[in-house]
Formats: sequence, structure tokens, C-alpha cells
Amino acid sequence: MMDLTEAGLVQLARRFYPTDYPVTKDEYDSEGLLPFQRTPEHARYLEAWDKAMVWPEWKTLIQEMHSKFDAIADSTQPWVTACRKCCVYVDRPLPNGALHVTRVAAAVSVLAPLYVTYCTTSIIVDRQEFDTCLLFDFPDEVKPHAATLSALVERILGYQALPLQFAQVQVLRARVPHVRTDREPTLLDAFFDSMLESLF
Repeated sequence: MMDLTEAGLVQLARRFYPTDYPVTKDEYDSEGLLPFQRTPEHARYLEAWDKAMVWPEWKTLIQEMHSKFDAIADSTQPWVTACRKCCVYVDRPLPNGALHVTRVAAAVSVLAPLYVTYCTTSIIVDRQEFDTCLLFDFPDEVKPHAATLSALVERILGYQALPLQFAQVQVLRARVPHVRTDREPTLLDAFFDSMLESLF
């Protein structure tokens, strides 16, 4: 188990993201790489993803999810963010053929043995999605799904949950490619994703 402290998590995040590489100074080299992509930090980030893509425990997690839940998805976007994602679908019919869809998700960092569970809710009408909300507090009807998913992640991967009190701690001046350049990245961004609601 990691000793989770704010300072320790920021220091760990900095191993994978270089600092002081503003977008305004980006220039591609002869190999088509940007300056931040030529750093040791970015090399470690890519190496972590290479390992995550051949991760046998992830396959086991997905298999066990299939045995526990009716509808699941592997929502990983390789190399785009800093995590692998999976989710469980819980649908509830609404009048006029609409659906209320809750996705109970786990984001599992490829950079550290950390995960976070959350859910999204949305309304689907004629295959179009509306009113998507991201929640870290689970509605009562999906709390058992969240507990089961967390238990699977901890048992199969041996990971521990990121304490949510650290989620919005900033990693100042870090170049996190999947974070908009008009704000500082947070630990949630650095270890996981700046758009956790992006599930499919």
C-alpha cells in the first residue's frame, strides 16, 4: 500500500509530466516530436502505457466484470489519458421511449497503483445523449454496483483508491497533454483523465 500524502502524490505525478513547456513555444523537431515529448518524464509516461496495454490483470478484471454485471464496457483511450477505464451500465426506462442511463465507472491509473470510482448519469432520447452529469457520490440504486466494482479493482489489481480530498490538488506548471492549457492540472487529471465522463 502506498503512503498517500499530498506532497508525495504531487512528486509522483511530476515523474511523468515535465514542467515549464508552454504550448505557445511548441515546435516540432525533425522526428515530429514536440519539446515536452523529448523529456525523460514523457518517456516514462509512454513506458507506463506500454506496460498497461499488455496488462494481464486488466483482462482478468474485465472477465470478472462480465460475470458480475449485465452490461459493461472497457472505455480505455490508450495513450490519450493516464488511465484505463471500465464501466457498468444501469438503464432505467423513461416515458416516451427515453432512457435514464447510469454508468458506474472505475478509472485505473497507468502511472501509479491508484484508482477512482465515480458515475455518470444521462438521458438518452432517439440515440442522443442529454444532461450528462459526473458524480463521485453514488445514487442509492447503484451503490452496490460501485462497491462491487471497487472490490474487484482492489482484489484483482491490488490498487487503492485515490483519496478524493487530494483530487483537486494542482500539479503546478506540469505539461499534462490531455488538460486544457488555460488551467493548471490537478492530481485527478495527472493520474487519470480531465474528462472522466468520456465513457462508451
